Amino acid sequence: MERLTVLGTGAANALRYYNTCFMLQGPQGGLLVDGGGGNGILVQLEKAGISLLDLTDIFVTHQHIDHSLGVIWLVRMISSLFLREKRSDLLRIHCHTRLSEKLRAICQFTLSEKQFSTVGGSIRFMPVGDGEQRSIAGHTVTFFNTHSRKAEQFGFHMESPEGQRIVCTGDEPCQPACGHYLEGADWLLHEAFCLEAEANVFRPRLIGHGTVREAALLAGRHRVRNLVLWHTEDRTPPSLRKERYTEEAKQAYRGGVYVPDDLEVIDLAARR
Repeated sequence: MERLTVLGTGAANALRYYNTCFMLQGPQGGLLVDGGGGNGILVQLEKAGISLLDLTDIFVTHQHIDHSLGVIWLVRMISSLFLREKRSDLLRIHCHTRLSEKLRAICQFTLSEKQFSTVGGSIRFMPVGDGEQRSIAGHTVTFFNTHSRKAEQFGFHMESPEGQRIVCTGDEPCQPACGHYLEGADWLLHEAFCLEAEANVFRPRLIGHGTVREAALLAGRHRVRNLVLWHTEDRTPPSLRKERYTEEAKQAYRGGVYVPDDLEVIDLAARR
């Protein structure tokens, strides 16, 4: 992939940021990862200049509403494109089996019969298993169970034909059983709920999240080249979040550190 467009960087209850989700774009298509908690995903895509026609694939990490409900709106809007013959390419939605069943059911219960008619045809839910590989936008993508202690969750390891490797571990700290997917990756996309210095305030570990320092140590341990941190609390003023998070990460990790704002674009090709 050539470009990462950050659509949201906030955790579930964040008000200053949209919920964490992002778009990976390349010459052979675009993969949207998660959809946030509502129709705000449509606003973020429009602000980012991304057409619904650019979405060839969607990956939903897990069922929590701050990651999954925006997908329902995307199904609704993209279904309309198919019905009006404004789109011909299939839309594939990848997620684990139980989540696939749940999202399909929500679509059936909430969309009109006409809107739902494209599901199973032009819009397809594609259940994934642990370790399963698929070709997405010309890249080899391996999906893996993150062994979440809460809702079942999957991440992915993506490799381009040129060997660029991108790893997403969902919205929880990477478990040791998944560490081999990170080894030597060009990019690690990882949650960091708060600073280690403020862990006693936010208590991230009690809610299944981690700190900036923990993510940085993980990246260093697995020789990751670049680390992107998001899914954060939003009490830290936006003007200070990038500075403070970057500083703490660099104290424990020597690679590239990115703490993006909503709608920021990262040039992946320039930082291999």
